[in-house]
Amino acid sequence: MSSSLRPAPSECVGPVAVPACPPDVLAACAEELARRLARRVRLIHGEHERVLPPPDAGPADAALLVSEDGRRLYVESMTDSADSPTALAWARAFQHLLACAMAAPELPMSAHPLLSEQERRRILYELNPHRVPQVLHRTMAEPFQEQATRTPEAVALVAASGEHVSYRELNERANRLAHFLRSTGAGPGSRVAICAERGVPQVVAIYAAVKAGCAYVPLDADLPDARLGYMLADCAPTHVLTDPASRSRVPEGGWRVIDLEADAAQWQEQPASDPPVAVSANPGTAILNILYTSGSTGRPKGVAYPTDGALAHLDWMQSQYPYEPGDAAVFKTSPGFDVSIWELFWPLYHGARLIVCEPGAHRDARRLARLVEEHGVTTVFLAPTVMTPFLEQVDASAARLRWALCGGEPVTARVRDTFYRALPDAVLVNCYGPTEAGTVTDMALDPDPGVPVPLGRPAAHFRLSVLGEDLEPLPVGVAGEAYISGPIGLAQSYWRAPARTAERFVADPYGPPGTRMYRTGDLCRYRDDGVLEHLGRIDRQVKIRGLRVEPGEVESVLAADPAVVDCAVAVHGTQGTHGTPARLIAFVVPAEPGTFGEAEAAEVLRRAAALLAEHMRPERLVAVPRIPATVNGKVDTAALLAVWEGFADGEERAIVPPADELEARLVGIYSRVLQSGPVSVLDTFAGLGGHSLLAFTVIDACVAELRVKPEVLKLLTGSVREVAQSIREGHAEPAEPAAPNPG
Repeated sequence: MSSSLRPAPSECVGPVAVPACPPDVLAACAEELARRLARRVRLIHGEHERVLPPPDAGPADAALLVSEDGRRLYVESMTDSADSPTALAWARAFQHLLACAMAAPELPMSAHPLLSEQERRRILYELNPHRVPQVLHRTMAEPFQEQATRTPEAVALVAASGEHVSYRELNERANRLAHFLRSTGAGPGSRVAICAERGVPQVVAIYAAVKAGCAYVPLDADLPDARLGYMLADCAPTHVLTDPASRSRVPEGGWRVIDLEADAAQWQEQPASDPPVAVSANPGTAILNILYTSGSTGRPKGVAYPTDGALAHLDWMQSQYPYEPGDAAVFKTSPGFDVSIWELFWPLYHGARLIVCEPGAHRDARRLARLVEEHGVTTVFLAPTVMTPFLEQVDASAARLRWALCGGEPVTARVRDTFYRALPDAVLVNCYGPTEAGTVTDMALDPDPGVPVPLGRPAAHFRLSVLGEDLEPLPVGVAGEAYISGPIGLAQSYWRAPARTAERFVADPYGPPGTRMYRTGDLCRYRDDGVLEHLGRIDRQVKIRGLRVEPGEVESVLAADPAVVDCAVAVHGTQGTHGTPARLIAFVVPAEPGTFGEAEAAEVLRRAAALLAEHMRPERLVAVPRIPATVNGKVDTAALLAVWEGFADGEERAIVPPADELEARLVGIYSRVLQSGPVSVLDTFAGLGGHSLLAFTVIDACVAELRVKPEVLKLLTGSVREVAQSIREGHAEPAEPAAPNPG
């Protein structure tokens, strides 16, 4: 073969033996391969060269080089999307496609599989064998109750106040509340909502709900009123357990509201013994909780997660990354996120101490690092965006960390390398999985710099299949959508949303009759050793600071505003920790363009904040004359982001100056901490690129310079001017000035 015909090499595999084929069959097979893999390939056979499908502006992903006698195949990857594993997979697929075409030339090319039956079976069932877990308990409380019997006087909870709660005391407090809940109408099949600040009473409430046989529905008191109201109306709980700090956020409705502190006398005379186990008639259908996540319809969707799935998951995690007596963990995640199940139940099944992080402190990397050091925490979960500032603060000589679990968004090589430089004696574990399934894959990462970070292998009770659009398994090394299946571990449904459930939970053609698989929307591929790699999203769902956001939900809220005619939401920056942090930018077509300025944009965002959780709120709103579209009618995101780049450079933005010294000093603090350009007093903390992880740095600067501590919620949601007004009105907490430096 003439080497002059070969493209500049990248990665090359071969030779792979192929059957002798006429040139037209070679071309037809190459075109079919390109079609199914949604990639462009260059076919070189002797002196002939073709690009399939026909060339456009982009380069070919791979070159298929067939020897002149037609019996040997080489494959070269030509772009970053096709490395050696991909090229080898294409070579095998092309080889099989050619053999099928020659053996059955009367069939259309689309009828021939890319995989041999042996390879298909290996990928589906042998790379990562599935095992049905043995679930020994009926409720999430039973493993804890057994541990409380073994070590009744051991410390179970350590509160921010310094209060220590033993296993016996926690069990008895939860038992009394559980008996009370049952006596007042709660039980199997009912829901108990919990809207309380993080603390010992919140932990007691969650354990009491599961002891009573109910599904618990966690409600974050920081959510907007309208969102809380929707969630309560949707889940229809029998009771809402709350506390003095959150009571005013709970609306009246068809539920009984109970203050965990003010009303505690009502259940103090209830039995302290474990209530009889109460589960549904079919234990496999018992719901542990309903967790509300972002939904594309403009309304949050409730994920109904089963008890047996959570028990199987915690059993798997314990087998991989075990807690031991004397270990400690941190409860810092909102119970509205699935990671909280790890923090609330897993360590207390095995005799560890659970350190309850005070409200708001989980956003402060410095305080979190001190908590880990002072309490000898051995296992912690952190999203990548929290991991990076945490590593800057933690002292390796004082920390006892053994495992650091990381997930919620892609874990980059940069995060891994930084971790092992900061904590060389700990192990970083990459975890992946949606709320609809819990953590599906996990892998302890090797500290090898420069090596790509994989997702890992599926847990033994899950099967993860990488499938094409026809739901056929794809060759190893080829990217497709990840589908999660298994009789135990998937969510039961989206609560009261059968159509949405049917869309995402589909029949599993590769499992026992009646089983389902969940469409993740994640673009993944398998390596030949069975380890999974994550390559991005195939839909619009994004992660902001590790939390899932459907841009469509944000768009639905903005589009309903009377000042908006049309809108689109785009993500600027990356969704990991490499490069610019991801932020939501909203582009709107105003109803009255000539009068729509910074103040009007701020008012639209203020109204949207009443319906959207903090991480779902756009950081900027940009007025545009129209929403641009691509030739196929889709929103032209690239064009919108180009508009944003110009806007961010200050070309179309008026700067409203400070009106007094307080506003001027706040402007200086914002500008210095956020490292932004000119700051207007109408700018918000989030709009300038700030997020909750930086909020405490701004607060520290206010304490040092202004001797006041602004309200965290006002700082996160209000403009500079609104923060200044809050301080003037006395809503900020007075603070002592920092001690002078010695000498």
